[in-house]
Amino acid sequence: MALPRSDWASLPINLLDLILNYLVPMEDYLRFSEVCIEWQYAVREKLQHLRSNHKRHCRLHQKVPLLMAPTTDNTRERCCLYDVMTGKSLWEFQLRLGRSKCEGSSHGWLILVEDDSYKVTLFNPCSSKLIHLPPLEKPMSFEYSGRIYEESFPSSRRRSVLCIDPDVNRDEFVLMMTCDGLIRRVAFIKSGEEDWTYIEGLQDVKDIVYSNGFFYVLDGWGVLFSCDVSKDLKVRRITSPENLCGLVLYLVESPEGDFLRIVKQKYTGNFVIYKLVWFSKNPRWEEVTSLGDVGLFLGENHSTSVIASDFAGCRPNSIYSIKPCRYPNDSYANVYVLSLNDRTVTRLYPRSRSPLLWISPKFR
Repeated sequence: MALPRSDWASLPINLLDLILNYLVPMEDYLRFSEVCIEWQYAVREKLQHLRSNHKRHCRLHQKVPLLMAPTTDNTRERCCLYDVMTGKSLWEFQLRLGRSKCEGSSHGWLILVEDDSYKVTLFNPCSSKLIHLPPLEKPMSFEYSGRIYEESFPSSRRRSVLCIDPDVNRDEFVLMMTCDGLIRRVAFIKSGEEDWTYIEGLQDVKDIVYSNGFFYVLDGWGVLFSCDVSKDLKVRRITSPENLCGLVLYLVESPEGDFLRIVKQKYTGNFVIYKLVWFSKNPRWEEVTSLGDVGLFLGENHSTSVIASDFAGCRPNSIYSIKPCRYPNDSYANVYVLSLNDRTVTRLYPRSRSPLLWISPKFR
């Protein structure tokens, strides 16, 4: 006879821990945590123990970034996490969008921005936790031929980066993100603050990375800036401007801690990779032709890198990229992997009319 639901929730934590010893793929952990709050707590404790005491073994319980994609019924309020390595949908969750649009992800949290009020909400799909933040400034509006227009780009996602996982320290996190407008600005907010701080002088921002206590911002001229927001805001230009107009730019930190600038040709789709070479007086970008045992995951919202050999199925020296929807010319999003060894391209997900993004879910 099946046990009542309440009895399943009352299983001893040491017994749940023993069961988790036999679960290896992260999808098993995701499904296990859905049973009830008590089982979710057991998963969180298990993963924390593995991270702190068995780092090598913990790799079995990690995942490369997963694709957040629509469910089969294509409802706006539900999404699935899709593993591009295995071609499987691992887990579905309630998105709680309401009037908001999902702008990106960072540290396993989704960044939601409400359409009319521009209120910002952080949502953790694994724990269903919400953190409400003040609204961003609304884009300026102008009148043309008797109609009112906003200077925003609805087909383009904001770049959104958290300095830390808010579950690690909810009182110390900082969120930096780009803002809509003809000249794309960047703003940040610290936990507990009531207003966003807009950084003057940074325009046409293409990407943001957080590393070793600083936010790093890449603009449309390929210039890299460091932003120290710990106390008084300090912005420093690191590299010189280049003529990169009309190109798509990404900024990624490699597993070794190097900054990579990836330049994508809009029409050919070719990628050129540069590594920042630090010199005391004149840091500069130098082209690299191989990533070695590294896989890059590029997207509109946030990009990342992994050591490919740590993850089954992940291809070394490759770029996993999301080609976004571009209304009205191209209404489909695509996901593909480019091998830098032979320049072959493989599609990893069916064409989608819904926006797609990478997310690295975390249990805390």
